[in-house]
Amino acid sequence: MRPVFVTDSLARDYPAGADFAAAASGVLAVPLSRARHDMIVWFRPETIHTVNWGGNPHEKPLVTGPNGPRLTPRRSFELFSESVQRRSLPWLNVEVDSALRLRMLVVELVVTRSQRLAELNVDLTRSNEELDAFAYVASHDLKEPLRGIHRYAHQILESAPALDDENRKRVEGLMRLTVRMDSLLDSLLHFSRVGRTTLELDAVDLNEVVEEALEMVGARRSDGTFTVHVPRPLPGLHCDRVRVREIFSNLLSNALKYSAPAPARIEVGYLAPEETSSRPVAPAESAGHTIFFVRDHGIGIELRHHEQIFRMFKRLHGRDDYGGGVGAGLTIVQKLVQRHGGQVWVDSTPGAGSTFYFTLPRGETPAPP
Repeated sequence: MRPVFVTDSLARDYPAGADFAAAASGVLAVPLSRARHDMIVWFRPETIHTVNWGGNPHEKPLVTGPNGPRLTPRRSFELFSESVQRRSLPWLNVEVDSALRLRMLVVELVVTRSQRLAELNVDLTRSNEELDAFAYVASHDLKEPLRGIHRYAHQILESAPALDDENRKRVEGLMRLTVRMDSLLDSLLHFSRVGRTTLELDAVDLNEVVEEALEMVGARRSDGTFTVHVPRPLPGLHCDRVRVREIFSNLLSNALKYSAPAPARIEVGYLAPEETSSRPVAPAESAGHTIFFVRDHGIGIELRHHEQIFRMFKRLHGRDDYGGGVGAGLTIVQKLVQRHGGQVWVDSTPGAGSTFYFTLPRGETPAPP
């Protein structure tokens, strides 16, 4: 049986098709994919035409007699005309064959592109693994000579008290640069480990995870400089507890760092699937994910920087502004979220604060009471 559906009277095969007979009385369809139910469909409009009959074809030639109904000749063979509706011009065999040929060409093209895409994915995976390995080795091996430079600079300061002020400042500057370089290498080393470490998935109570993250960033101080608000209990998920805690700790640390003057207010929450009116538009959002967010009311981020902030070592301010840092936190957050199969993005307005959203696959773990 050929993979094609063809009809010149859709209303005959599908009664509801009578509603759009003017545009689609005739249908020719060929499937492309069973999994996605993709098809190529052609439509033909209704073509009303007249059929001439030798007598009325709807006349019943049955006559009831003493022995019951009997088939009798038609009483009239006068020319009978009938207007045929809800039918299109018939599909020619050459048209059906052409549709099947087009289907075969499209399927061949899709298969070829799928194979090429699979090859590219293999190459990309291998390249990413090689880059992670290179980052790990480079950052690890560079730390040893860096420590030696720092140690020798320190010895120079201690063993050469006669250094003039200008040379002393140079040596002290060298020591500060080695400390900063060491911090950059630590971040690079940690980033490479994130890409190489296997996730330990388990049923996790995210409320406990957020509490632990708050403790890690020192956000439980009671001096009244800020408050962290969790409007409702977070749902439980199947995820890597340590890595998700790191996601929250990095986002909370940033929220504290860039919040407005005291008393700062930070909100941690999530959006349920049925909350469609308040759901932000996620880039290529996948079904089966829950959207979490960390919101502050701080300095905000200009739209043109929304993508740049996720780049490694990218800082929008001076090196020592807002508590300093190397600019790796959001890059690591993005990597951890992607490792879980989710996405992360920001919604922010300068002077009005920022909300960082990220998605995690929903699991079977119920939300705490």
